[in-house]
Amino acid sequence: MGLLVCELQLYAIDESELHVSTPNIIDQNEYHNIAVDVGTDCDSSDEEKNVGLNSSDRDSEELELFRKERTQDVNEKLDKFLHLEKGMSFKDLFEAKRVVGFYAVANKVGLKVKQSDTTRLRYVCDTGCPFVCLISKDNKDQGFKIKTLETKHKCDSAFHNRRATPDVLAHYFKNKVQNDPKYKIKQMRVDMDQKFKLNISYSKMKRVKKLVLEELEGSFIDDFNRLEAYAQELRDSNPGTDVVINISKNALTEGKSRFLRMYVCFQALKSGWKAGLRPLIGLDGTFLKGKCKGILLVAMAQDSAKHLYPLAWAVVDKETNRTWKWFMELLRSSLELREGEGVTFISDMQKGLIGAVD
Repeated sequence: MGLLVCELQLYAIDESELHVSTPNIIDQNEYHNIAVDVGTDCDSSDEEKNVGLNSSDRDSEELELFRKERTQDVNEKLDKFLHLEKGMSFKDLFEAKRVVGFYAVANKVGLKVKQSDTTRLRYVCDTGCPFVCLISKDNKDQGFKIKTLETKHKCDSAFHNRRATPDVLAHYFKNKVQNDPKYKIKQMRVDMDQKFKLNISYSKMKRVKKLVLEELEGSFIDDFNRLEAYAQELRDSNPGTDVVINISKNALTEGKSRFLRMYVCFQALKSGWKAGLRPLIGLDGTFLKGKCKGILLVAMAQDSAKHLYPLAWAVVDKETNRTWKWFMELLRSSLELREGEGVTFISDMQKGLIGAVD
């Protein structure tokens, strides 16, 4: 490993080392309205090109689904599930059961099902408190709503909670297991006890983790299929933000797209750079852990007090001369660096990359 200091105009590399041509950010207007296949581990051959997905390539239904799911995040304390409200709607009874399960766990109350069929679901308190919640089909919609609700409780905390079903717990632990596949079953039980005074048997928690892993196997494909919806959400919520997604041209001939790279530079970060950050940009790359492998490339800057600020990031299949040049071209356009006069780059790179930019 070595320390690299260079001016922007000095990073150009020998084109003979490239496997594919590097796209210009101005040419990211060709788009393809097809699902994105999981492919972060793929390699780019001589026949593959990078195709940018344009902002007009979005499915409004997928975008709305992404926004809805974002507002229903399950955090560690289940803060968003502490209260039920009359008129609260659900797309189906599966979602209703999950939300009521989160409510019971978050409030440490025991609930049992008194009535259940394909059109209605009634919950009452385990110990006879006034609590009652009736969820039934909404005649004006395709979903279900809370029609009757009384939330008064006089009972003690439920140490054994029957609403903490494997499905409910699997959704609670999904993000944790995704971020740390080695998250141990023993620690999952400890967390339930510490946060909710809830006792979950080892065998039940083992089943929960298995459900999480099985769900993640399918959700990775769904997440890649909604990448453009995520990109459009970034553009809508942060006007001026640059988001570029590159896919494999070879895969397009098979009627699908294979993810290669994704680049993001928020408008707020552009403004911070122009507002007076030091003309010094640090570059670094690190391996991504988890189910989908890849490399995270990051550009950082400093203010006068030497506080670090991110400028842009990208996820790429491999850390090569090609991917670094692709990243640098997009960064130069986002920050309007032109030929980089007066801007210095510092990077702790592999020797092979050092030779490509000095």
